[in-house]
Amino acid sequence: MNKLNNDELGFERVRELVAHYAITPEAKQVLTSMRLKTSLNAVNLLLNETGEMLEILKQGLHVPFVSSDSINPLFQRVNKGLILNATELERIADFIRVNRLLKRFLLRQEHRPILNSYAGEITILDSLEENIYQKIEHGGVSSHADKDLARLRIQVNKINEDIRTTLQHFLQSKKYQMILQEKLIVEKDGHYTLPIKASFRHDFPGKRIDTSNHGNTVYVEPSKAANLIQQKEQLQAQISAIELQILGILTASVFEKLPEIERNMQVITDIDVILARAKYALAVDGTRPDINAENKLSLVKMQHPLLTNPVPLSVKIGQSQRGLIITGPNAGGKTVTLKTVALSLLMTELGLFLPAKKCNIPICDHVFSLIGDQQDIDNSLSTFSGEMVKISQIIERAQKHSLIVLDELGSGTDPNEGSALAIAVLQELQLRGCIVVATTHYSTIKDFSVKNPAFMTASMDFDLGKLQPTYRLIMNQAGESRALWIAKRSGMSDRVLHSAAHILKTGELPVKESSVTFKHVKNDSKKLDLHKGDIVFVGNLDKEAIFYQKAKTADKIIVFVDQKFVEVPVKRVELRRKARDLYPVGYNLDLLFVKNWQEYKFNKDLDRGSKKAWKKLNK
Repeated sequence: MNKLNNDELGFERVRELVAHYAITPEAKQVLTSMRLKTSLNAVNLLLNETGEMLEILKQGLHVPFVSSDSINPLFQRVNKGLILNATELERIADFIRVNRLLKRFLLRQEHRPILNSYAGEITILDSLEENIYQKIEHGGVSSHADKDLARLRIQVNKINEDIRTTLQHFLQSKKYQMILQEKLIVEKDGHYTLPIKASFRHDFPGKRIDTSNHGNTVYVEPSKAANLIQQKEQLQAQISAIELQILGILTASVFEKLPEIERNMQVITDIDVILARAKYALAVDGTRPDINAENKLSLVKMQHPLLTNPVPLSVKIGQSQRGLIITGPNAGGKTVTLKTVALSLLMTELGLFLPAKKCNIPICDHVFSLIGDQQDIDNSLSTFSGEMVKISQIIERAQKHSLIVLDELGSGTDPNEGSALAIAVLQELQLRGCIVVATTHYSTIKDFSVKNPAFMTASMDFDLGKLQPTYRLIMNQAGESRALWIAKRSGMSDRVLHSAAHILKTGELPVKESSVTFKHVKNDSKKLDLHKGDIVFVGNLDKEAIFYQKAKTADKIIVFVDQKFVEVPVKRVELRRKARDLYPVGYNLDLLFVKNWQEYKFNKDLDRGSKKAWKKLNK
C-alpha cells in the first residue's frame, strides 16, 4: 500500500486510536504498523474476525486475557540463560494460565468458526503452570517447594524471635532510656535495630545499619545479638542457595517449553488485535463495510473518524464514473470530505468497521493524496514545485486499482495554466482507470467535470439564509466558492465587501479617471505582435485568455477562454506572456485549445490506427 502522503489523511491517528483499545504492547505495535491488506479474501477475513469478536462483546462475554505488561523481555532473558526471579516466573505461569482459559473459551465458540480456529493454535502447558504455582507464591519461593527450605525458614523465624527478645531487654532497661530516640524495635534491611540518638551513637555497642534523613537518629543492631545474627546469616545463605536452585530448575523448565510459549504469545497478540478492532467498532457503533473489486465506492452517512460531531457524508462513485470533482467555499468541508473518503478505504483494509450507516468500499492497491502545502524548504521547492514533484510521483505509480484524492490541484500558480494542468492530470488519471476525488475553485475544471462523462460533480452546501456552510455534500451539483462570505467572516470591512460585490456583479473596475492618468494607445494585433499560445488579458472579460488567431476583421482577435473560442476587440487586449517563454521548443500548442479531451484522445487514436478506436467508430 503506497500512500505518498506523510499522513496528510490522519490515518496514523486512526491507527493510534484503535491501538488504544489493545491490552498488550505487542498488539498495540501491530495495529500501528501492520501492512494493509489489498486482496478481497484477506480484507474479508479481517472483517469476519472483527464481526465475530463484536458479537461476543455485544453479548457481554468476557474474553480471558493477560495483563498489559509485556512478557517478551522475559523470553529474551530465558534465551540468554539468565535465571528468572520468583515474580517473573509467576508472570509466566499467569500467562500460561490465560492461554488455557482462552483456549477453553475459543473452543466454546463453535458458531464463530474463525475465532474457534485459533483454539487449535494454542498449546496447553498445564504441567509447567502447576509446577510454577506449587513452588512460587506471593512473589517468592514457597516453603512447600523443598523440605530443607521449610526447615531452615522455621529456624530463622526462631532466631528472629530470640533477637527481638534480646532487643526488648534494651528497651526496658533504665540504663538506655536517655539514649533511645524511641522505645521500639525497627526492622531495617532485614536487621532488627534500635533507634539511638545520634549524639549517643558511641555510647551504645553495636553495628550501625542506617541513619534517619535528618541525621538525628542512628539505627543500631546491638552487639549482644551478634551470635544470633551470625547464625541467622548462615541459615539465610543456605536458604538463598536452595531458592536459587529451585528458580534455576523452574527457569530451565520454561526454556524447554519456550517455543510453545512464544507461539501462544503470537496467538494472544492476534486475538488482542481482533479484540481492539471489535472494541473500536462497538465504541463508534461501526458498520461492516461491503467490499468490491470493481472500483465502486458508496458511503451512506459516513462520519469522519477523528472529528467530534461531524456532519455525515453520503457519496457514491460508480463503475462508469470514477471521478468526482467537489466545489464550494473554503472552510466548507471539501478537504474533510476528501479525507473521509480516503480514510474509509484505509480503515476497511485494516479490518475496521466504519462509523457509517452503510458503505461499499473498493479494495485498492494504492492510496495517494495531495493535501495541504507541499512547500519543501530543505530542497528549495516552492508550494507549486513541491506539488508538481508529488503529482509526478503519483502519476508514475497510479494504477487501475488506485484511489487518488487531490485538494485544490494547480492552485499554486497562474489560474489559466494551473487549471489546464489540473485538467490534464485528471484526464491522465481517468485514462488509467483510477478512482479520483478532487476539490477545486476553478470554473474551467468544473466545466471539464460537467462535460466529461467519466466525472461527476458535487458541491458543499451553503445556507444562503444564514450565510454559512452546512458541511453537507450535494451530489450532481457544481457549487460556488463563496469568497465574499469567507472574507466577511474573516473581518473584511463592509466597504471593501460592497466594492467586491459590485465588481463581481457588473465587471466594472472602480477606477476614477480623475485619480489616474492613462496614456491611450491604439492596439491592433499587428502592433501587439501576437503569436498562437500567447497569454493575453482581455479587459471586457476581466480575465486572462490564450491567443488563438486573428479574426476576419482587423480590429478583433480570437482567444480561448473558459474552454471556448471568443472574438474580442484588439483594443481591449493586453499581452501578458509570450508562448515562447512558456512552452518548450516543439511543444504542440494545439493541446492548449482542446475542448473535449475524450474526443481529442479518440481522434488521436484514430489517427494512429487504433483497432479499438476504429471498432468503436464503426459501431
